[in-house]
Amino acid sequence: MQYFLDPFWFNLALSLAALWPLWRIFRRAGLNPVWSLLIFVSVVIPLLGQLLVLLVLFHSKWPTLPPKPEPPPRKKPRTA
Repeated sequence: MQYFLDPFWFNLALSLAALWPLWRIFRRAGLNPVWSLLIFVSVVIPLLGQLLVLLVLFHSKWPTLPPKPEPPPRKKPRTA
């Protein structure tokens, strides 16, 4: 069976396409964005890079936002 595109180049192209979104996800999650470079493991062993990225994201402590303050009580409308 002949491939239209060698799997190595295909995996490299997909890894390059996923690098920028993963970089932003790691940065917004409060993690070091260099973790997104794990996606390039998929070039050598397909799907392993995606699995490693997911494991890092799943098992990391994500920052939480502080709870919203309670709104002030409403004033009752005056009746005539």
